[in-house]
Amino acid sequence: MEIKLIATDMDGTFLDDEKNIPEENLKALLECADRGIEIVPATGRTVLGLPEEIKTLPGVRYAITTNGAVVADLKEGREVSTCRIPTESAVKVMTMARESRDDIMYDAYIEGIAYTTEYFYANAEKYVLTKGLAELVRKTRRVVDDNIVYVGAQEKEIDKINMYFLNMDAKQRMREALAVVPGILISSSIPNNLEINAKGADKGSALMRLASFLGIEPGETMAFGDGENDSSMIRMAGIGVAMENGEDSVKAAADYVTATNNKAGVAAAIRQFVLK
Repeated sequence: MEIKLIATDMDGTFLDDEKNIPEENLKALLECADRGIEIVPATGRTVLGLPEEIKTLPGVRYAITTNGAVVADLKEGREVSTCRIPTESAVKVMTMARESRDDIMYDAYIEGIAYTTEYFYANAEKYVLTKGLAELVRKTRRVVDDNIVYVGAQEKEIDKINMYFLNMDAKQRMREALAVVPGILISSSIPNNLEINAKGADKGSALMRLASFLGIEPGETMAFGDGENDSSMIRMAGIGVAMENGEDSVKAAADYVTATNNKAGVAAAIRQFVLK
């Protein structure tokens, strides 16, 4: 089938390790846009966290954000579809992080804005893996006195909850504890984090919802990713492509494994399957 929609994860996939866009990736997407192919960022980030260079790229109108909790129409500034966590469940999950014996950084996204505390904001480097990621965290967070109290007081459904851990044992303990909480979906995008969404808020389901909205068949889609939170769209897309730097489980789910994010693997696969 002819590919009519390409969805790509951002961090570790379309962007290199320095959070820059390889020139070959840009060139490939511009050629796809010239052919009328929909280019869809599919990310754990919010709309506000998307690089301007991505949002203004020809062919980019829609975005799958916060792991599929929100499918956004960037041109009209509206939500095409949503799948969010009820307030009560979000407060419960965040409280589990706060009361854990482990040192865990946690924040919650409401309507595309992540809310954190002054302590976590000031100590981001303690919890995340790189200076660049710490800068991204600060750029995309809003500080409140107590983010659990804030979330409860808003009485709004939550896009996503992020947790960052100091070691893998702590991450595994929390994952096991969260497994008994109903109505949530647990995934991970980098080695030391967990991302908690509502059940049904995954990139694959969001990709299928968007494709249906646009009148595009599942077989006419292509998806790229490197992390656990990309696995569903890798499986559901007509052509699922994993990055060489991706997790083994993602590679196992893929139809094809391309070069790393630092070697413009997205462009390489697009040229092989779409622009041939």
